[in-house]
Parts: sequence; C-alpha cells; structure tokens
Amino acid sequence: MSASPFFRLLPLLPLLLAACANAPDTPFADFDNAARSVTQSSAGTFARIQQNARLNAVLTAPNAPLRADTFRPQAGTGASYDLAPALAQLQATLDALEKYARTLRSLAGDREAEARVDAAAQDLADSVQDLKLRGGDEAAAKILATAADALGRQLTTAQRKNALRDTMATAQPGLDRLAVSSHRVLSALPGYLSVLRDSLLRHANFSRPPYGSWERYQFDLAISDRLREFEQIEAALQASDKAIQGFPDTNRQLLQSLDAPQSKLQALRDFAAEARRLRNFYRDLPAK
Repeated sequence: MSASPFFRLLPLLPLLLAACANAPDTPFADFDNAARSVTQSSAGTFARIQQNARLNAVLTAPNAPLRADTFRPQAGTGASYDLAPALAQLQATLDALEKYARTLRSLAGDREAEARVDAAAQDLADSVQDLKLRGGDEAAAKILATAADALGRQLTTAQRKNALRDTMATAQPGLDRLAVSSHRVLSALPGYLSVLRDSLLRHANFSRPPYGSWERYQFDLAISDRLREFEQIEAALQASDKAIQGFPDTNRQLLQSLDAPQSKLQALRDFAAEARRLRNFYRDLPAK
C-alpha cells in the first residue's frame, strides 16, 4: 500500500519551515508591490497626458510652412505649456518612492537578503540622484540620500531590524516633503487638461461632418472616446495624488509596527487600495 501524501511530505517539512521562516515580512512586501503598481499606472497616465498635449499642438499649429518648433506646445501668447518637465519630476518622485519601498522589503527579508539590500540601496541612491536632476524637492532628496547611505553602513553590523527602523525614521521627513511637492504639481494638472479638452472641442465642432451621415457617427464616437479619456485621466491623477499622500503615513505606521506587530496598518490597506484602483483605469478605452 503506497504511503499517504502527508507522509511523503514529511521529509520536506524542515525545508518548508525554513522557507516560511525566511519569507519576506508580508507588510513590507505588500508596500513594495503597491508602490510598484502606483508607479507603473501613473506612468501610463503621464504618457496619455503627453499624447493629448502633442495632439493639441498639432490641432493648434498655424497655417504656415513647417518649422522645427511648429508643434511645440505653447499657449496663444507664445508661452510654453510643455508638461514634460513637470511629468518627468513626478515620475522621478514615484521612482524614488518605489525604490525606497523595495529597499525596505529587502531589508525586512531573510538573512540571505543582504545582496538584495545592497542592490536596492544602490537603486534608491540612483533614483534620488535622478529626482534631483529633474528638479525635485532638493531637501527631500538629500534626506533620502542620507537614509540610503546610513543603510549601507549599518548593514555591516548585521543589526537588520535596527537598520530598518533607522532608515525609515531618517526618511520620514523626506517622504513628507515629497508628498507636499507632488500634490502641488498634481493639483495643477487638471487645469491643463481643461485647456486641452476645450481646444479639442473647438476643433471638433469646426470640422464635424453633417448630421445623419455615417462619417458623423464615426467622428462623434472618436470624440466621445477622447472625452472619456480626459475623465479617466483626471480620476487617475486624483488616485495617484491620494496614493502619494498616503505614502508617508504608510511608512510611519510600518515603522510603528516594528514594535507593535499587531498594528492594524490602515494606511497600508488604503495605499494598496489606491494601487488597485489605478490599475483599473482606461480598461474601457481603446488601446494606445
């Protein structure tokens, strides 16, 4: 009679127990996964904004011979409304926050994670440098850079929990500053979107095919999709803003949980919920 499946698993039990003991701390893994999702989803939103800005530049181009700057985004006064620098700064901020969350996950992981911590800390340092180059909050970047540097030094003492606690405490003021500076930029973007939407409608009304024609239905359907996209972009920007605003509180609660493991971590749940909500935008729109 063959052995029961349970008894066949007995020799593997020590390995399974060891794997469970070495598994990454779940809250920090959840934090890392949500931060990565927010960054990726927000990047998609920023790309859609850029695409609509380029379309508007083409729609508003003058009836004149083409020049190198013909399609450069600018207002009627000639002033630039190029959103690329602001969006690049936001993306650099999100990249830095994502790398920070990944560093914490590596630091909270198993004893074999030291190489991953080194790599994550280096990625964090690189992303902080990029944030500075993109015009991000310099004081916040300096604070995060200090946290990354201290992390490398403290790991040599093998005091992983202390290193985790010190890194999070050191980074907290920088995270607070990044949330404030990001909110300032994100809250201005809906105004730019309104300008782009109004420009689209003006040109659509000018060239709209006759009522009752098949061309009119096709045209209106395309415009409807674009208007729906503007709505989704605005909602996605609000979700990105809410997620970034929740990042410092999530860090704060995770830090407190190191001494109180039974903490509810409501901020982490809210942050993960915004990450999931961001993934659901644009699903009903035509693929780009």
